[in-house]
Amino acid sequence: MKSVRRKIVILCVFLLTAVSGCGAAEKDIPGRDVHQKEIQQETAGDTERSIAAPERTPCPEFDGEDVRNVRVEAGGKALWEIDYLPREDRGSYLFWDIKVPYHSCAVVDTESMFRLYNRIASLDFHKKAESADTGAMGLEKPERTVTLDYYQGDQKTAADGTKPMPNKTFTLLVGKENGKGQYFCSLKGYEKEPILLDQAVLDEVFAKNPYDLILKIPYVVDISTVSEVQIQSGDREYTMRSRDGSYMLGDKKSDKKKYSEVYQALMQPMIAQELKEKKTTDRQPVLSLEYKRSDAGEEDVEVHFYPYDKRYVSVNVNGNEFFLVSSREVEQLQEVLEKSF
Repeated sequence: MKSVRRKIVILCVFLLTAVSGCGAAEKDIPGRDVHQKEIQQETAGDTERSIAAPERTPCPEFDGEDVRNVRVEAGGKALWEIDYLPREDRGSYLFWDIKVPYHSCAVVDTESMFRLYNRIASLDFHKKAESADTGAMGLEKPERTVTLDYYQGDQKTAADGTKPMPNKTFTLLVGKENGKGQYFCSLKGYEKEPILLDQAVLDEVFAKNPYDLILKIPYVVDISTVSEVQIQSGDREYTMRSRDGSYMLGDKKSDKKKYSEVYQALMQPMIAQELKEKKTTDRQPVLSLEYKRSDAGEEDVEVHFYPYDKRYVSVNVNGNEFFLVSSREVEQLQEVLEKSF
């Protein structure tokens, strides 16, 4: 728990120079094939970068730090997916995007992520299976796959904090176990060359709970990209404004330090657990925050905290609702607001 809180404190400090906005609610597209990132669109600055599609490789060799994108599927359903998506309006800490299952609405715990990536990188793709009977191996219609993109070459980080985009890719098809601690597997495009991979590592990958791959922060919005925050707390309304080096809390002038402390407090309620069942009855938020961007090209962020039970409230970010936070922490935030305005 101390480690988790330490990571969150580091990120809260980082907030003053980083940005992440949660997109509008979206549906996952099942059965997506290998990442073909020929064009990456960067909405910030309306720029586009041409990127060659990663090359399929018959025998992957990589380290955890080389990995850029991973998508894990079972039974035709995506279990989890993390992409490396650098953008000009994000700090490098927030380049990692957990698309499934959280629709980019959570902050990736990169320490846990790279620990898992190092486990995947430990697989030995050289060990060939003696038999070529793919039917007996469960490889004719495999139900489990791992698609992974990585970069092979100099890993030097650019001045803007970005890493090289992936140039290699593979889709691992996972079949039956052989009774000796291994799975029969093959690589898409090389199905006639079955291999044996460590069962324990692959079991860990498919059993990984994506909740364990995120920091327990429901949303992050950079202070430098926001000109105004409109707040509705019960029957009280507050407005925070910053423009050209001047700061206002309601109708009172504020210094930068005080303004930043209040702003940071808005993101203090921590994720307590996942929302298992969304309540569909009519409900009124106990607290609402609307972050107005200073750049018209960037998406505003709306956050609503809804009553859930005596212990928790659910948090909805731009229409996406995945997590519960402590009712008490929301109440503490409301007390901070009441004292600050």
